[in-house]
Amino acid sequence: MSTVNQKARLSHLGNLLVRSLGNIDDFEKEIAKRRKKETFHVPTVGSKVSTAYEQLRNASEYAEDDLLEQRAIRRYLKRVLSFHTKSETKNLASELVTELTQSEYLKNDYTPVSDIDDIAHHIDRYYGTYWKYTEHEHRPAKRAKFQDWILDILSVRCEQTLSSHIRQLLFAHFAFSYIHDKIDIKKLIRDHEKISKDDYPIVLYIAIHRSLLKSDNSTIRAALLDSYRKDVHNIEDFEAFNKTIDELFETKTVAHVARVVGRNGAVLRFIYTGFFRAEAPMTASSLKSEDALEHGMRQHISHEYSEINKKLDRGILKSVAFLFVTKTIVGVTVEVPYDYWIYGQIIWLPLILNLFFPSIFIAISRLALSTPDARNTDALVDQTNSMLFFGGHAPEIKMPKESRSTGFNAAYAVMFMIMFAGLTYVLYLLHFNFVQGAIFFIFLSTASFLSFRLSRIIQEAEAVHANQSTLSLLRDVLYMPFIYVGQQISYRYSKVNIVALVLDILIELPLKSILRLVRQWTQFLSSKKDEMI
Repeated sequence: MSTVNQKARLSHLGNLLVRSLGNIDDFEKEIAKRRKKETFHVPTVGSKVSTAYEQLRNASEYAEDDLLEQRAIRRYLKRVLSFHTKSETKNLASELVTELTQSEYLKNDYTPVSDIDDIAHHIDRYYGTYWKYTEHEHRPAKRAKFQDWILDILSVRCEQTLSSHIRQLLFAHFAFSYIHDKIDIKKLIRDHEKISKDDYPIVLYIAIHRSLLKSDNSTIRAALLDSYRKDVHNIEDFEAFNKTIDELFETKTVAHVARVVGRNGAVLRFIYTGFFRAEAPMTASSLKSEDALEHGMRQHISHEYSEINKKLDRGILKSVAFLFVTKTIVGVTVEVPYDYWIYGQIIWLPLILNLFFPSIFIAISRLALSTPDARNTDALVDQTNSMLFFGGHAPEIKMPKESRSTGFNAAYAVMFMIMFAGLTYVLYLLHFNFVQGAIFFIFLSTASFLSFRLSRIIQEAEAVHANQSTLSLLRDVLYMPFIYVGQQISYRYSKVNIVALVLDILIELPLKSILRLVRQWTQFLSSKKDEMI
């Protein structure tokens, strides 16, 4: 098919996809040219220790893999930048790249020296803006909020310098173009929340990032600042815009819109992994005809199903590690001291059950998780063709069902109480005390929620929803109360991660300081050797 005919057949979204892929290619060619220039070499001394600590630290956080580097950058910036008295920023950029390389977030001899210069510029710019803000703002609460914004955006800017976000940002624009005229945000506003009509696009954009890209608030904040061209040097405008973003982040409307986007996002997710993701298998040539697109999509979907299975296996291992690390710390700091205080000895059965049962539970839950069938593949292919070529019927937007039935809500509450009462009785028979029982409830609920989150990976790939079996219905009845409690725990844990705070204070701060001194000492000795030649 000729280029003219192809353009005539492609829909608006199809042409937008072709332009987006062209922009990605042009941008990444420029990046590749920079990487051929002088690169930064990092001494390997201490790298094994640094990598091991990062793996432990990441196990305690349970964040998306794509966010781990950004979180490590933020922790570094928070550790080295003083927001009480203005500190020197010289060499912070090179030290950051050194830490990331030693922790294996970056390859050695890969980062261009120009990237370090760019990071240094970002640090000076955003850190300097904070101190300009403090010249006229003396209230501690407002300073603390502004500090959080600076750390959020600066960590994203540093990561974007080292690993471009262009693919995610262009996909977000593509998804927005597809969804914005299919969803009436006004009808989705919850509990009469006061959201300005001008902020409707922001609501949808946040929902797309959260549900399709799994972005955190820092990434979304930086993307919105870029989209609305809010420069940090215009402090008043910058502050007002960030306040608006913070308010929207916490609204029930954004959460509801994210659920709507997520429920209807299967085809978009496969377009992202097929065309936009790094090393995506499909290119603009896959759009030369509907047959070519169908062939490419079927191969890609089959491959993604295999990747989903691998992701589930990794998710199980990561969840087990997360539960084991956090439970070990809780056991050492709470359960064992409590046993000695009350009984004068360790009560082993509750301790062992608390330590291992949640991990075994989530490992067994993997058996109930399987990828979608051929019917789902057919639906995804049809929806992709309808979206990218003229002549098809775009899929309808499905709204999540509301759960407002008083009778069902009452039955749900009764089921909730029965399940917890029954488990409490079982723990009583096993001679659990109050503290041991509370810990068991907390970690079983957390394991149930983590298992539920893993099942969502499969649901997110479903363009058609399979009928629920009797076994899955029974599982929902048994586990739903624990999933709900686990969700509440997870939400609060993400706000104040006590385990991560302990690791940051007791291990990371002294460890990274020692490793930095070792690197400096090694460099000193190396320079002395050079002087002897």
